[in-house]
Amino acid sequence: MCSLIRSTRNLIKPQFHCACYSALKQPKPEEPDETLSKPVEPPKQADNKPAVTEQKYDSKLVTKEDMKWRTPWHQREASFYSTLRTFYSEHNQNDLLKLLQTPINLTPSAIKKWWTEKKEFKEMMLQSYIPERNQTLGNELAAAHFIVHRGGAVKFYNEDWWIKANKYNEYKLPRFYQEDKVLQAIDCTDMNLFYEGLVNLKDLKQVEWLRFSGVEKFDDWYLDRISNMFRHSLVYLDIRDCPNYTERGLGALHRMEKLKILCIDDMLMTESFEMTCLLLQEVNPDLDIKIGDFE
Repeated sequence: MCSLIRSTRNLIKPQFHCACYSALKQPKPEEPDETLSKPVEPPKQADNKPAVTEQKYDSKLVTKEDMKWRTPWHQREASFYSTLRTFYSEHNQNDLLKLLQTPINLTPSAIKKWWTEKKEFKEMMLQSYIPERNQTLGNELAAAHFIVHRGGAVKFYNEDWWIKANKYNEYKLPRFYQEDKVLQAIDCTDMNLFYEGLVNLKDLKQVEWLRFSGVEKFDDWYLDRISNMFRHSLVYLDIRDCPNYTERGLGALHRMEKLKILCIDDMLMTESFEMTCLLLQEVNPDLDIKIGDFE
């Protein structure tokens, strides 16, 4: 019996191997070529992005964002935003670096100097131009409020009196726009007037009389600015007791077409200063230059 079973296994085993071998030897059916059915894609760059076709440069398509050469650190992606960002500005980095590199000086004179500079900076910021004030009062009354509130005086056309604040800083000026209020004269004697504050006097078309006597910060930059703002109207200009201007700033007054009287100090008289005065009178023959304290 065992021999019969053994012979039967020998007969089946070769047939099984032949069937598997024949199945492996059969050729596979040909698959269709997928490259023929797919559309041809444009060439890609190394980062698997489609290549960008070059376009001609058009200046009209350039935006303000395209002109920025860098992004501020607080606007970059993934940067840390917090409530302290409120106190950040683009211009405070230089001051911080200067503060870190300056040795600490706690002497009384250094503290006094720091406090004085801080108060001056605050006053300079308070003298900045406020558009809302001009929109409410108009240019004439806005300038009048600015001058009188800081110790100056103003005079309007068709009025025979000057408006000046009392010792309690009280004064009478309209608080709303009035068409008939037009400034004729401005007196800034002994005012703590910064260059940044002159912007509040712009667009005054009929000012004829202007005095800056005793303004310590008055220099060549002031002269250059007022010679542009009042070039078509100013008749009288007093800049005595202002030791910081030179003949270079004085030369800017040639722009003033109607200037008749110019009051200056005699202590500034050098050869170049006298030459500048002569040139001003040559440009404007009607100009009368008064030197020294003549009142």
